[in-house]
Order: sequence, then C-alpha cells, then structure tokens
Amino acid sequence: MAKWNPLALKLLMWLMGVLIVAGSAFPTWIPFDTWFGITASVAGVAFGAGIMIAGFDPIGNVSWVRAVILYAILQVIYQIFLQISIGRFDFEAFLVAIIVGGLLLWLYPNKAELWMQGKGADMGSGVARSKS
Repeated sequence: MAKWNPLALKLLMWLMGVLIVAGSAFPTWIPFDTWFGITASVAGVAFGAGIMIAGFDPIGNVSWVRAVILYAILQVIYQIFLQISIGRFDFEAFLVAIIVGGLLLWLYPNKAELWMQGKGADMGSGVARSKS
C-alpha cells in the first residue's frame, strides 16, 4: 500500500483543486466579494488551480498541502457554524473536507515537514523532494 501513497497524494491534491475550481466558478447569491473589490469565484479558481499544479509534486510543494488541510478545517468549522446559526448544512462539503483533510494527513510521507517541526523545515521549502 505504501508504494501507492505518492500517486494517491498527487491524485487527491489534483482532485481537490478541480473541485475548488468547479465550485468557485459559479456566482454566490450575495456578492460580498465584489463589494470589497475582489471576486471570490476568481480567487477560488486561482486557489484550485494552484492546488492542481502543486498536485504534480505535493512533497515539493508542502505549503499547498498545508493550505488544503487548512481549507478542510475551515470548511468543517464553517458548516458547523452554518448549521448552528441558520440551520443550513451542506453535507457533501462537510464530508469532502473530512475525507480530503484526513487522507492528506495520512498520505503525506514527511509529517514533521507538514507541521513545520522537522530539521530544515521551512515554509514551502520542499526539503523532502519527490522521487517521481
């Protein structure tokens, strides 16, 4: 199973990037983003594209893996908040965040670099380079 982990990590990063790009390509029903001079859907497309590109070498692009894990955590918190505050809960988004976040934590080969605790760990330095 361990020999498939690098491929699974790449595919998971790429899939999450595609999901974020596709999910961000549609306008929201309240345009908060444009009121502040930005467009959330464009930002989402850029974020998703960055994740897809990083998916070719996730070990060398550890900051992007961290960003997806952060996104998954924020998505879970957001869905819980929505359920408590207005009674709306997107089960699919919640489930995808749990699964993707958990799989990234499980598949990433160098946990110390992921959490910036290892020797030589630097923000996005990619100390542990991919062997593919």
